[in-house]
Amino acid sequence: MVYWLVLATSRLRVPVWSAPALVMFALGLWRLGRPGMWADELATWGAARMPVGNMLRMLGEVDAVDGLYYLVMNLWVHVAGSSEWALRFPSVLAMTAAAGLLAVLGRRLVSYRAGLVAGVAFALVPAASRYAQEARVYPFVMLGAIVATLLMDRILRRPSRRLLVGYAVTVALMGLLHILAILIVAAHGVVALLSLWRSRRPVFWRWFLAASLGVLPVLPLVWLSTEQTRQVSWIPESSVRTVIALPEKLTSVAAVGGFLLALAVLAYSRRRSSILVLSWFVVPPVVLFAAAQVHELFWYRYLLFTLPALVLAAGITLARARLVPVVAGLVALAALGANINLFYRWPDGHEHDTRGVGALIAAEFRPGDAVAYALHEPVVPWEARDVVARYVPADKRPRDAFALVGQRAGDNFLAKECPDDQLVRCLADAPRVWVIRFEDKKLADPLKDLTDPKWESGAKERLLRDDYRLEHAWAKRAFTVALYVRSS
Repeated sequence: MVYWLVLATSRLRVPVWSAPALVMFALGLWRLGRPGMWADELATWGAARMPVGNMLRMLGEVDAVDGLYYLVMNLWVHVAGSSEWALRFPSVLAMTAAAGLLAVLGRRLVSYRAGLVAGVAFALVPAASRYAQEARVYPFVMLGAIVATLLMDRILRRPSRRLLVGYAVTVALMGLLHILAILIVAAHGVVALLSLWRSRRPVFWRWFLAASLGVLPVLPLVWLSTEQTRQVSWIPESSVRTVIALPEKLTSVAAVGGFLLALAVLAYSRRRSSILVLSWFVVPPVVLFAAAQVHELFWYRYLLFTLPALVLAAGITLARARLVPVVAGLVALAALGANINLFYRWPDGHEHDTRGVGALIAAEFRPGDAVAYALHEPVVPWEARDVVARYVPADKRPRDAFALVGQRAGDNFLAKECPDDQLVRCLADAPRVWVIRFEDKKLADPLKDLTDPKWESGAKERLLRDDYRLEHAWAKRAFTVALYVRSS
């Protein structure tokens, strides 16, 4: 099938974007609504359903970096609803456009075949399917990086006011969608400096002005994000190993990342097009790694906008071969990622079995059941409450024992819980209490660290330990679900 697709597209000279976009769109729609939403998608679901005024006030305290995306999704939800399919469909469209425009970029930089191969390869990379089927901002940032690089190439060839304005707007939108995406400017700066070295001064300074204007609207968001550092406090310390593992993390599979990286290295030349693509892949991780030595920010998702560059460089190399080796390379790419592409479409394919947790609680529920949460659970403190709200039917839903104000009920991101002197009254002699914890390694003691000593006294944990005993605990992917019964 791949052979005939590439052959027909090449021979008929249909638009270079058509085959990559078609493949990406089909893969994006394949079982789109089947995987349960994981923590970050649930954050999108929760924020998108808030009144806009409440959401804006919440963004002043937390998640400001996702504010523009949440606002767009808020509008979308009012039109399309909040099912998994509806929430993820904009990401499918963005990734489809990204695959098509990457092919256009490859054609402009090198050749029709290079663009076609790169676009199809991008659609076949497992990470493309993963993020096409995720209700988060990353597909839009990848699309923005491709558009910005297309504009950069045209600016370097023949700058015009229209191109420069378009570039500034694209950079601004990328930064407002995800502040670290403005690192694309550093990558383009390498090529711009090269033009300065070659005595094309007007090109450099025009680009510099456009880039500066693009970055300017992002600066207030950067400042606000420095006040919300708790959101990134969980990021592990980076090292050289972290950087080396980046191709694997970006593509989702070590073999796929290694295969693409080997081809990408062979794409290097002293041509401007080669430097443009490779600097797009190399410079942002280097800059972010340097910044991480001051404040830890190096996380592979924040660099997903460099994935198209890796695939484009690999596609340029692969396209130099004859048709049969080209097709063999694409088939190998598809085969290397086949298993994880299938896994991504399982009910727990987004690595958090939220559907399974909801089904378990619904099946075991008894009237009078309550549920207790770790209000300051590390990494994803909102997820457990969202899982119950999303995946447990209302008539099977345990009472949220300690919540005074529900999660996102006003302008608050997390719930507001009972003070220590009201915990017994809030629990109200519930015969059974469910406890849902992030990570499936807490089976031995699901109550351990239920309260965070930095924020809470520990009274809630002591109350549950004193008055209840563990009846049963289940391990679900990324979760421990425990059922406690009142001690006799």
